[in-house]
Amino acid sequence: MSNKDTQKKRVIIVDDEPAAIKHLRSVVDTFAELDVVAEVGDGKTAISSIIKLKPDIVFLDIEMPEINGFEVAKATEQENYHLVFVTAYDHYALDAFGTNAIDYLLKPARQSLIEKSINKILYQEGRVLEVLQKRQSHSDTLVLSDGHSTRVLAHQHICLIEGIGRYRRIHLTRSGSNLHKTETIISDTTLDDFENQLPAHAFVRLHRSYIVNVHSILSVYTETRRHFARLADVDVKVPVSRGKVAQVKASL
Repeated sequence: MSNKDTQKKRVIIVDDEPAAIKHLRSVVDTFAELDVVAEVGDGKTAISSIIKLKPDIVFLDIEMPEINGFEVAKATEQENYHLVFVTAYDHYALDAFGTNAIDYLLKPARQSLIEKSINKILYQEGRVLEVLQKRQSHSDTLVLSDGHSTRVLAHQHICLIEGIGRYRRIHLTRSGSNLHKTETIISDTTLDDFENQLPAHAFVRLHRSYIVNVHSILSVYTETRRHFARLADVDVKVPVSRGKVAQVKASL
C-alpha cells in the first residue's frame, strides 16, 4: 500500500459563518481518516488554499461575499478533490448538478447527513444526483425540478398534489409556503412516481388526479351524491373516489 493510501484525507472547510465551520469541524473530527488542514471564510482565500494545500475533500458554502462557492468550484475544477456543497438555500441544487460535487447539504446540516457524505467519499460512492435520489427514497424529503430550479421539499410541507394536464401542481401547507415563498410548485413528475416516492401511511391517492397528505384532511363531505375532501391550508375541492371513502374516514 502506498503512503498516499495510508495518509489521512486532507479537508478544507469554506464558510463565511464561523458557527457553520465549527459545526462541520466537530463532525469531521470524529473521523480518524480525516484531517482538517484549513478553515476558510471567503472565496478568494478558498481558491488559493485549495490550489496550495491540495485537499482531498472540500466542504464549500455557496453564498459568500465577492466570490461565491460556484466560482470557487469553477476556478479549482482542475484540482482533484471531492466537493460537498453546504448551503442554507435549496434552489442552488440544479446548478450543483453541473459541478463535480458529490453531495449537496442544506443548513443546518444534520450530523447524520454529514457523516453519510463523508462515508460516500471514503467508500467512493456516487455523485450529487444519485445521492439526492437515494436520500429522497429513504428520508422525509422530495427533490423536485421544474426545469428552472430544484427544491428539496419536506413531506410535511406538501398538502396536495394535483394533476393538471401534462404537469402536476404541488400545493404547499401554510408553513411550506412561508418557507419556500410560494404556494404551489409545478413539476413534470408523474402522479404514479409521486405515489411510489411518498410514504403510504402519510399520503393517499383520493382520485386518479389527486394525492393528499392525510394530515391535511379536515373532513369528507357529500355533495350531489359525490364525495369530496376538505383540506387545511388549501382551498381546493378534492374529489374522493368511492373506493377511498372508507380509508379516508378511517384516517380521520
